[in-house]
Amino acid sequence: MTNRLVLTAAQLAQMTAAAEAAFPEECCGLLVGMSNAEGAVVSDVVAADNVAEDRASRFTIDPQAQFDLMRRLRGRALQVIGHYHSHPNGASELSAHDRAMAHDPAAVWVVMPVAGAQAGAPRAFRCIAADTVAEMAIDVR
Repeated sequence: MTNRLVLTAAQLAQMTAAAEAAFPEECCGLLVGMSNAEGAVVSDVVAADNVAEDRASRFTIDPQAQFDLMRRLRGRALQVIGHYHSHPNGASELSAHDRAMAHDPAAVWVVMPVAGAQAGAPRAFRCIAADTVAEMAIDVR
């Protein structure tokens, strides 16, 4: 079974720029597209404010931004398929806190590692359960 996330170079550049601009805090945003058990295709990357109390080590997507986006997508084939966030400590894997927040096994999690204000290669995951994470290959087109 293929577990692949497809996005454009422009979408990757948008997430990279957001991660570097937010450093030393975490950035976050939503991924819009189509998803199934075999993978996901991103059609749009939507930046959102990080409203967490401790933005240096946590992220919370502004609930109003998520609600507004879901309202705009109502009746369309596209949907919110996941989100991205940065790790200003340079880590590219999901943290224990990230795993604890994962409640939707279909949601895509993209982690943008940032060290010294320079973003590294992102990684994508699906959290099947708190102790089971499936990494997705990232296909940039």
